[in-house]
Amino acid sequence: MKDYENYTNLILRIHLVSSNSLREQQKEKTYWKRFFRGFTTFLYKKRNCYDTYVASVLKIINSFFNYLNHDKCIPVGQFHKQFKLPQQSYPPIVLLPEQLRRLIADKLFQNSLSSTLQTIKDIFVIGCTVGLRFSDLMHIKKQDIHQTDKGTYLKIQTQKTGTAVTIPLPYYVIDILNKYKSRNSKYLLPTISCAYLNIQLKILAYKAGWVHSLPKIRHKQGIAEEVKTKNGKSYRFCDHITTHTMRRTAITTLLMMGVPELVVRRVSGHAPGSKEFHKYVAVAEDYLQDAVKSAFDRLVAKHEED
Repeated sequence: MKDYENYTNLILRIHLVSSNSLREQQKEKTYWKRFFRGFTTFLYKKRNCYDTYVASVLKIINSFFNYLNHDKCIPVGQFHKQFKLPQQSYPPIVLLPEQLRRLIADKLFQNSLSSTLQTIKDIFVIGCTVGLRFSDLMHIKKQDIHQTDKGTYLKIQTQKTGTAVTIPLPYYVIDILNKYKSRNSKYLLPTISCAYLNIQLKILAYKAGWVHSLPKIRHKQGIAEEVKTKNGKSYRFCDHITTHTMRRTAITTLLMMGVPELVVRRVSGHAPGSKEFHKYVAVAEDYLQDAVKSAFDRLVAKHEED
């Protein structure tokens, strides 16, 4: 917004709406409508931003006005509600069950990795299973693991929402955790920064051979554009892998395996009707439809052979 002020030689101001004057209300409405039009044009034309970024900036501005109105009781009006945010939804990048299965069970692939990448793979597999956010995953403590007659569970209170989560742990996660439990640290897993892990995850995915083309598509004022790499090439699947992939894969895998949505939401912490959660449902449904179609194709092929 400072850049916008410098570009337009204007000083943005917030006027207190202290009366119910219709003229005053209309004047403020026109001011902020003009700001919205000029500011979004600046972001698109001068800053070359995409719809997702423009929407995130406008959300922050809206949150600030809500803060002034509701938290500080400063009468600045509700003019920000006329800001229309660009609506773009992109399918989450997730591992398919067969890809995750390879990371879990392919010992030959594991032995081909360096010790660093083996640690990265261990963290990635756990993250793709339990579905915790990266910050929660890195702060799992030894006392968070509980043994019961029914099995081993991870019990943790999430940092972002404060939600208490109990997650049953499969044998392969327990085996991985046992590798690190002797470490002299209050946290169970090795401490790795998010930025470093993002770099290493892309290398891991490349080593796994997940290099098929997967163009990165973004929208600008509703028009789709392909975003290229710094080398001017299209993105590959491995280029999209980040720490967010872990949580997204865990949620989608549970849905693909037939776990009821209510149970998955309980694990993930998503509220009923969450638009974000619906993305995972859509991906799982596409996968299941492909699986059913493949089953029918094999049925027909078998019939023709007979």
